[in-house]
Amino acid sequence: MLLRFWRGFTAWRRGRPFWAGLFVAIGALIILFPPYAGLKLGDMVISIQTLGGVSALLIGSLLILCAVSLWVAPKFRLASGIVTVLLSLVAIVVTNLGGFIFGTLFSLLGGALAVAWTNEPKKPKKAKKAQEKAENGTEPTQRVQPT
Repeated sequence: MLLRFWRGFTAWRRGRPFWAGLFVAIGALIILFPPYAGLKLGDMVISIQTLGGVSALLIGSLLILCAVSLWVAPKFRLASGIVTVLLSLVAIVVTNLGGFIFGTLFSLLGGALAVAWTNEPKKPKKAKKAQEKAENGTEPTQRVQPT
């Protein structure tokens, strides 16, 4: 049963930009974490609950929405990837250096993967050569440079 679940998950994952969504979700959680986490050092509590907290909530929520849309609706991957890149760049300025740079880096990586992702399978090199041969009717020629 576990093997069948894993194969189903693998088939689902290959049909969408899974890793892009995962990196965006990790970046969003890192951006959301610092303003709402209270760090205790002895009797002193360090908390960042300012305007950065409100903007972190907004940007983090939108990034999580982008991650979910990458997984659920891969046809919107280009729009979601562009919005992710823009939000992660805005997060540097607005939300505690974008989750202390790590949240921004994860989100930028996820956005770039989303924009670059395609669901068309790669063709093996032999198949490409055979297709060129079939289209042209002859084998591809090589150009020789005069010496």
